[in-house]
Amino acid sequence: MSTPPSVPDEQAAAKRHALRVLALGSLGVFVVFLDTTIVNVAFETISRSFDTTTGHLAWVLNAYSLVFAAMLIPAGRLADRYGRKRIFLIGLAGFAAMSALCGLAPNAGFLIASRALQAVFAALVVPTSIALILPEFPAARRHVAVGTWGAMGAAAAALGPTIGALLTEYASWRWIFLVNVPICAVMIFFGARLLRESRDPQASGIPDPVGVVLVAAVPALLSFAIIEGPTRGWSDPWVIAGFVLAAALLPVFVRRSATAARPVMDLALFKVRQFRLVNAATLLFATAFYGMLLSNIIFLQTEWHSPCCGPRWPARRDRWWSP
Repeated sequence: MSTPPSVPDEQAAAKRHALRVLALGSLGVFVVFLDTTIVNVAFETISRSFDTTTGHLAWVLNAYSLVFAAMLIPAGRLADRYGRKRIFLIGLAGFAAMSALCGLAPNAGFLIASRALQAVFAALVVPTSIALILPEFPAARRHVAVGTWGAMGAAAAALGPTIGALLTEYASWRWIFLVNVPICAVMIFFGARLLRESRDPQASGIPDPVGVVLVAAVPALLSFAIIEGPTRGWSDPWVIAGFVLAAALLPVFVRRSATAARPVMDLALFKVRQFRLVNAATLLFATAFYGMLLSNIIFLQTEWHSPCCGPRWPARRDRWWSP
């Protein structure tokens, strides 16, 4: 006759399980946020491979960022209704498949389209990963779990250029995408066995689809105008149309958010002073941080003709002091 496990044994087993779920969820958010910056160092190499401009390839980054941001809220609602474990695993599988398509892309247009689809599945991973982690921890320890999860995402964004440089320099730019495939495969294997399914049958439905389109369209049109302006000319009709449409659709989005039954954005949150301040600070930080990462890399590669990494970069430092 077997002896039932003692309370300390059960608590230790629960703690080990919680830490494994935390590791799995944090790795998921790491991989997703890694792809926001890992491609930065490869712009010059990809442009030569496809015989296109780095300005055109900016959409490799923008397509991912814009679609990812627009799909986060709908992804969270889908997970609440249809199961967080299920949506998390679907997100990983789709992210791996789209990463493979990015790595095998025959031209720039195919790569940009694959990046947009990759972002859809990336958006499924982020809200589900934290939703799967939190129930595993007691309320008093959840702040530690959230801090670890968030730190992994921040570390991924910071390490992206370094990892991308190593893969581009010593393998191929295609491996900055293909590296996701085996990582996601391992995560799916363990996730299917480790994670517990959870859902909220009373969760509200998918947010206003018109609002989802608008929240992606406004920054996309503005990005198009800013990116294409230097190449096409600021007086080009398409560039002007981008600015005008972005300015025209912004109040439409605000109006839609105020009247829709299930808005993408709850405007009442902006009445909270702390919410406004935190979001303003985050916007300023993200603009400076990601702008610095991208512009510095492009400057080093295009003006100094430096490699992604290696011993040749320091030899160029004398140009700082050249007249």
